[in-house]
Amino acid sequence: MTANSTFLDAMRTAAVAAGDARGFRFYANPTESAFASYARLDRQARADAAALAALGHAPGEVAVLAFEPGLEFIRALYATFYAGLVAAPVPVAATRQPDVALRRLEAIIADSGSRLILADPTALRSLGLEPSGTLAGADLVPITALEGVVDDWTAPPITPDSLAILQYTSGSTGVPKGVMVSHGNLVANEAAIAGAVGITGESRTMGWLPHYHDMGLIGQLLQPVSVAADSVLTSPSQFLRRPLLWLRLITQHRSTHTVGPDFAYALCTRLVTDEQVGELDLSSLEGVITGAEPVRADTLAAFAGRFGPAGFRARAFIPAYGMAETTLLVTASVREGAVSTVEADSAAIERGELVPASIGRRPVELVSCGPPAGGHEVVIVDPRSGERATAGSIGEILVRGPSVAQGYWKRPDATAETFAATIPGDPDGRRYLRTGDLGVLVDGELVITGRLKDLIIIRGRNLYPQDLEGMAAGLLHSGCLSAAFEGTVAQPLVGLVAEVDTARVSPDDLGDLAERVRRSVAEEFQLPELGVALIRKGTLPRTTSGKVQRSLTRSLLADDRLATVLTLGFERAGAR
Repeated sequence: MTANSTFLDAMRTAAVAAGDARGFRFYANPTESAFASYARLDRQARADAAALAALGHAPGEVAVLAFEPGLEFIRALYATFYAGLVAAPVPVAATRQPDVALRRLEAIIADSGSRLILADPTALRSLGLEPSGTLAGADLVPITALEGVVDDWTAPPITPDSLAILQYTSGSTGVPKGVMVSHGNLVANEAAIAGAVGITGESRTMGWLPHYHDMGLIGQLLQPVSVAADSVLTSPSQFLRRPLLWLRLITQHRSTHTVGPDFAYALCTRLVTDEQVGELDLSSLEGVITGAEPVRADTLAAFAGRFGPAGFRARAFIPAYGMAETTLLVTASVREGAVSTVEADSAAIERGELVPASIGRRPVELVSCGPPAGGHEVVIVDPRSGERATAGSIGEILVRGPSVAQGYWKRPDATAETFAATIPGDPDGRRYLRTGDLGVLVDGELVITGRLKDLIIIRGRNLYPQDLEGMAAGLLHSGCLSAAFEGTVAQPLVGLVAEVDTARVSPDDLGDLAERVRRSVAEEFQLPELGVALIRKGTLPRTTSGKVQRSLTRSLLADDRLATVLTLGFERAGAR
């Protein structure tokens, strides 16, 4: 395949290289699927782009893509690129809170200044909208309504510097920020992923991640296009209803690569029965990427043990690190053997140092996310001084390279703060992306320790909320999440909000459960003060990608706006 300078080039190259032999197969349910080849997508995209041009939409405009998962979204994404438009995917799948999804859609339309919403009529109706007309000043256009002529298409005047995607971050409050991803960023990151993970045109990928999230859009959907590989997809809702479907489709299609967050591997380990394991064959898997949330060594070990009899090899796991601001991938760990871990001293981590665990001290097992992808640089700096951290010191992760995005849409101050960090003493004034994540480099490989803004600093100790949440998880029923955070003036020093399955815990036992959680976590981490709030299962605030929103949880608790069933130690916060 020839080198591509824009992702439109990559799409056109895939059509030539694979023709009608390879493309996307989407499963709407376990038994029904539809297929769209790269050549068919190319033909359709040229016609659709010609229709968009006839409607008056010019290169550089933003097109909001409002779709449920499926081939229609892929068609819309192709049409957007072939027209030279900037794609802004939004989540609109059926939800328990359609008004929340509608407000987010309206906010993104307003922020992006879009005049065009390419839409899935079914998804719009789930939000109470008609599939035509206008919304927030933008035209609603069903993708199936586009009627163009292939021969009328003219390639748009785009370059590697042209914007390709506005990737709106999840955001905890207010309007989410649009990360400006250029065509050059896309091409560079897809090449980095292919090189790090080993995906080629002969690979067969499989996934179910949300199509509007960076990991689902860049890593799961556009990655196979970049190498013209076959891809099998299903929806997040299908996976959540029946996690076994993921593994059955891998078995059926002999998939070589897949991707998912830590919770997905834990869910499969817990729910798939012995009889079902016997029906699977996972021996075709060569690369199984895990990322988007903290990678837990015990989760990977349990999955490998559970599905080893089905041919799964532990060395297939590829822990990775990335974010929307770097298009996606920054680092990836590919090895000959099992996942590489570091067993560190927990007390030293609290001091900002990574040293081997001492005898008798609580160890923490951290997973290596590998070295930087080709052409990229990772630097660890002291969060306070901004200077390069000494070897073995934990600090903020800075990144530079061709995958780092162009900034935040119409937010020059936020762009300067996040995308233009410099390191004192650097002679050439290099600019880096501030990730906001904490980590350390060990033999050139990145080990993530936590999130800077979520760090709990108590009496000179740095506590990571995921450690407290992991301790609480052992006392809660499966599927119940928790959020730990530093308190405020009106709250205890440390707070923990935990979901509880009220169908399995009687009201009389809630007090005992809260006390067990508080006592166990407080003793384990030597906390002088800990407040615990129990809330109904499934109500903990999370982002659209499923990450727990700790700061939002803290503020909602203070405002008595959580589905609280019992609190212990939060009396000063006014929680009831």
